[in-house]
Amino acid sequence: MASSGSADFDLFRISEEHEMLRDAVRSLAEAKIAPFAAEVDEQARFPQEALDALLANDLHAVHVPEEYGGAGRTRWPW
Repeated sequence: MASSGSADFDLFRISEEHEMLRDAVRSLAEAKIAPFAAEVDEQARFPQEALDALLANDLHAVHVPEEYGGAGRTRWPW
């Protein structure tokens, strides 16, 4: 994937770590969440498959402090 941002605007370029996180979340969503999205919408139910996938990959509550069960990360990883 091409780097986001522009050489003219380095201030707005996301870090390599952020790009890797974005790619990992995209892959997870395509493989484990998207296949159930239509069914979840049609049945108007909680997307347990999505939560299970996020939990299994430690991608739930990333912004929540660790003392409350989250990952304790900031909104932007730079």
